Amino acid sequence: MFGWLRRSPPPPPTEDQLKLIRALSGYPPYAPPEYSPAPNTESMRAASFQYREYFLSSRQARLVALREFLANFDVSLSLDDAGLMAVSSWLPHWADLLVDDFDDPAVRIAYYRFTVPWTGTMIGLNVMFDLGIYYAECLWSRRTKLEWVVVIRGPEGAKHLIKGLPGGKWFDPIHFMYSECWDIRKAKIAKQKRLPYSDDPWCLRSESFSRHVLAKVPPGRRSRKSERR
Repeated sequence: MFGWLRRSPPPPPTEDQLKLIRALSGYPPYAPPEYSPAPNTESMRAASFQYREYFLSSRQARLVALREFLANFDVSLSLDDAGLMAVSSWLPHWADLLVDDFDDPAVRIAYYRFTVPWTGTMIGLNVMFDLGIYYAECLWSRRTKLEWVVVIRGPEGAKHLIKGLPGGKWFDPIHFMYSECWDIRKAKIAKQKRLPYSDDPWCLRSESFSRHVLAKVPPGRRSRKSERR
């Protein structure tokens, strides 16, 4: 075989990667009921109802798993501003290491459509998903009368939309977290290549995530108690 056809072996994992791998060990996978995309509206409605019940009933357990995971990095998970800032500071350093390749369509499809179990090389998807739940809980702790709109839309997979935010726009924190982690990966690659626009990317600032959350519930519209539906 020609030498130039041989691929060089992958570099050994860094200390940060090894620490993340140890922290992910035993992380409980998010395992919703299986469903088959079908043109039958009634079947999809039933699948959506079943999934919605599973999602809503599993949120607290997912937050417990996330809290135990972040404790490995001396981050205390809480919904107040200090806790939110602690998670926000963690993300730029670690979020891009949660999966090997954000560009891989198989990884994206697994996240949005639950096509394969989130174990092995996919285990970091669980943390991303649970960070989306945490984002939602931070919103709920600051504003009342929000509502989950959780549906399965055939081949598009599941949508986890929050309704009732200022301005009337619906927001999917689960989808947002995948994009956010991916943006952090792309920003770090750009910095390594010293691209012109890579000097101070917003997503690599420690306050980026915190300010994104708080912007959804501006101070004049925050509330002192929460209501979940």
